[in-house]
Amino acid sequence: MRKRLLSVLLLLVVFLCCLPASIFKPKFALVLSGGGAKGIAHIPILEELDRRGIVPDMVLGTSMGAIIGGFYASGYSGEELEELVRETDLMGYFLHLHAIRSADTLMSPFTAYDTNLLTVEFGASGLGATNGLVDDQYINGFIRRNLSKVLGIRDFDDLPIPYRAIGTDITNSRKVVFSAGSLFDAIRASMAIPVVFSPVRLDDGSYIMDGGLEDNMPTDIARDLGADIVLAVDVNDARHIYGENRNDMATLSGTFSQFSDYLTGPNSSANYDEADWVIVPDTTDYSALSFGSTDGILEAGEKAVQDYMYVFDELESRLERWIPDMEAPGYESIPAPVISRIIAGNDAIPSASMHDLQSFEGMEMDTWTMADFEKALDDIRRHEGLMSVTYEIDDGIISVYGERYPSLSGSIHLGLTGSIGIRYTAEDGFFFAYTPDFTVSGRMALIPRLDLTYGIVVGDGTTIDAGLAYPFLSSAFLYGRIGLQYGELSHSSIPGTPDYRFGSDLGLFLNIGVGYLPLSNLRLDAIFGTEYACLFSEGGGSYVYPYIGLGFVYDGYDGTNASDNGLDASLTLEFGGDFPDNTISYAFSAEAFGAFGPTDIFKFIFDFSTATIRRPIKLASAYSVTKMGMSASDSIFLMGGFRLPLPYSIFVDAGIFFEAFGGSYDELSVKGSRSLVPYSELMLSEDGMDIGGCFSAGIATSFGQVSLSFYVSAVPRISLMVNLK
Repeated sequence: MRKRLLSVLLLLVVFLCCLPASIFKPKFALVLSGGGAKGIAHIPILEELDRRGIVPDMVLGTSMGAIIGGFYASGYSGEELEELVRETDLMGYFLHLHAIRSADTLMSPFTAYDTNLLTVEFGASGLGATNGLVDDQYINGFIRRNLSKVLGIRDFDDLPIPYRAIGTDITNSRKVVFSAGSLFDAIRASMAIPVVFSPVRLDDGSYIMDGGLEDNMPTDIARDLGADIVLAVDVNDARHIYGENRNDMATLSGTFSQFSDYLTGPNSSANYDEADWVIVPDTTDYSALSFGSTDGILEAGEKAVQDYMYVFDELESRLERWIPDMEAPGYESIPAPVISRIIAGNDAIPSASMHDLQSFEGMEMDTWTMADFEKALDDIRRHEGLMSVTYEIDDGIISVYGERYPSLSGSIHLGLTGSIGIRYTAEDGFFFAYTPDFTVSGRMALIPRLDLTYGIVVGDGTTIDAGLAYPFLSSAFLYGRIGLQYGELSHSSIPGTPDYRFGSDLGLFLNIGVGYLPLSNLRLDAIFGTEYACLFSEGGGSYVYPYIGLGFVYDGYDGTNASDNGLDASLTLEFGGDFPDNTISYAFSAEAFGAFGPTDIFKFIFDFSTATIRRPIKLASAYSVTKMGMSASDSIFLMGGFRLPLPYSIFVDAGIFFEAFGGSYDELSVKGSRSLVPYSELMLSEDGMDIGGCFSAGIATSFGQVSLSFYVSAVPRISLMVNLK
């Protein structure tokens, strides 16, 4: 019986070996190389496979190829991926250099720090409080919320398309092939470009970085996994990266790309022979950091599809028999798991914050819910001054982890805002006007949750201050500041007006307050403070001004893209007393700017500001500066118009404005007194009403909007200013 069974098995083996190979479906592997922003060129290749109905049996990727491949393996079509990268600010996600350390990131009416130019972090052990240059909270959130339905899958063979990501274990100098575990960790580790992104620490203590250091185009791994057909896409052109095709080393991004090619090129080139075909998009006009050139890189990928059409024809021919049966579930068809519990993974997440997060329990992990969840995590990070907040998903349970900055670590910020240009009035003729403020500010973690703040502002005088900030509850914080100001404190030195001249006045201020953020872009302040001013010009005089104040800031307009919709608004209200005058004083000011439109090519805009101030008339702080450069105790400005967003985030604005003002120093000094009635000086002014037109052109950038504005009124008055805000 046993001999008969062996004979049957032997005959069966011989029969199978004699069958033509075409009877068995070959295993097809798609391999996507790393290359930073150039990896966007992978997407048109995926779209061509979709058009032909070809579904890979496995997808392997390194670095940017691991991101694109991970989304594709999770059920995203090529078309959906193109839509995603076109609608996403990839530059803001991948190259977000401004780490957020605390809840007072929103500009308060009671502070004057700008941080738009540069943020540099430091620690006790050296430059950089983190082990990566880029603040990765935003790209991490982008990956997690858009893959939330599959992040609980632990075996990557259970994804709609089996998937592998390549990483480099820099602690043990070895290649890592991720096939199971955390999908987020696998993708994030594979893209951890040295120095730029922090490495991913695994449970065994090893640190994983960019897989391109070991295997930037893992066709060899595809063959090891049994692939019969391998199609690879190399966005770096590894066999021709030198000579005429080398990167332009005249720029930092070009130098970075050339260095990246130097590290990854040899292993990619060696793996060419393992592929049946290698598609090489022409990305020589772009660098690994060209995340602002999505359209151009996609065009390079589309051109590669046309140039390599024969490859797709041959691939389709080899798989033609099985294409009708090829199908992979789309991401949208995958049911979203339900959040059963949310727990703190460590003690860096306070219980008050966990209470807010637990409101998500019972919700489905769809893209919209997880976007709100990521936003809540970012609020916690800012409020608690954490280096990062992340989470893991396991069978519906989300474990949230926070990582604190080391003690005596901190950050230094540089900022610049203001205007410079020429103005004209019939009374004063042409005069040079400028209102720039250059700030150097920073924070240092003294102990967990207690930060030292400090800053220098050079603008209308020079201000130096220091303070402490301490978060409490889930959205509130205490702070205190003490500072010294030297320079322009008198009425005769108000920047932006014809009266400006340098002064040698001296001021001292002290305030304590409570800030509250009910939303991440809404801040409320209650403050008690006192100011002292000693004037050495205009007859001298000393003034003490104790006050209580309320502040409101709504930051709903990003402004880094000309086609953005949104609203910015702020309001300040102070009540106090002046000594030695022994009179009641107050100050009220409000500003708002909004841009709204149904399309990205046309926006309605408005600009509004108003102020009524009752402080000693000799102080510069008793006056606001109007849009046309007039100083006034009472003022109102309103502009309405439209914006035309143009390519490259350029914009053109045009509108009509109305301005009313009153209560200049000359008017108040003649009367010898001031009325405490709000806006009374506005009504008494003889020549305080103006109407005119305005025109602006500028560009929206990551460090603010740079514009040239021209205002002309009926009086006439003219203002031509270059602005950075």
